[in-house]
Amino acid sequence: MDYLVYIAYKIFKLIILFLPKFLIKFFLDGIASFAYLVNAEHKKYAKANLDFVYKNTISEKRKQEIIKNSYKNLIYNLYEFVENQTLDLEGFEKKITIENEEVILDAIKNKRKIILITAHYGNWEYGNTFIPLKYGATTMVGRPMNNKYLNKELNNTRTRNNTQMLTKREAGRGLVKAIKNNRILGFVIDQHNGDGIIVDLFGHKVQQADSPSRLAVKFDALIIPLFFTMDKFGKYTAKFYPFIDHNNFKDEDKILNLTQAQAKAIEKHILNKPDQWFWQHKRFKEYNKDIYK
Repeated sequence: MDYLVYIAYKIFKLIILFLPKFLIKFFLDGIASFAYLVNAEHKKYAKANLDFVYKNTISEKRKQEIIKNSYKNLIYNLYEFVENQTLDLEGFEKKITIENEEVILDAIKNKRKIILITAHYGNWEYGNTFIPLKYGATTMVGRPMNNKYLNKELNNTRTRNNTQMLTKREAGRGLVKAIKNNRILGFVIDQHNGDGIIVDLFGHKVQQADSPSRLAVKFDALIIPLFFTMDKFGKYTAKFYPFIDHNNFKDEDKILNLTQAQAKAIEKHILNKPDQWFWQHKRFKEYNKDIYK
């Protein structure tokens, strides 16, 4: 089955590479609409999350629109993954506008260690491709794909631009070594983490990874929230939010408060434009599993 999925991906890749540019978006939108129609299980999770977060503050029509756009975003990401395999820094800069760049440039100028945090939002894979080309060697923690064939291609793409990928098993020692060597660390922290700590997200309890907070305290690093938002098809804005400095928090409950500050940054960005978040995962399952029945 894994190999069949891999073959399907290769066919998709060939179509993308040879399809005229003006037809690509129509093709991708068709795939996204098909996924929305047939993927009942994850569509149900997305609806449960939207009901849980928004309740009756937005219409049912708007909720379905957000879900449809979330599927589009996933398919666009797959397309960008194929297209971006051949891009250099100049190619990425034609597609990406940077907002609040002074946040990371000042950190680099002042020789501060840097931890970037983001979510499965917009094109989160730019953290593995654009960031190391633009700002310096980067080390990311990522979950391997279940499909070994696709995972190999994913790793090849992620690591070709001076990005080091660590699995959860490798993360402990690997992250310490990387930050000591002044590599930029990157975390995608919006999904459920069974080893994390309890924070508030959208007014509900969730578990979130606290490793960025612990590393920031131990190595005096700045935590910088970063999101890649699609402005229109093929064009993105990389937005750096103000850094989160552990020195601004009291020692009592410092790790908790640092982790909560990251959750609030993620929440703020998602609420501003919810259509590009990955609503299809069971984010609230630890304390509200009944909503997914």
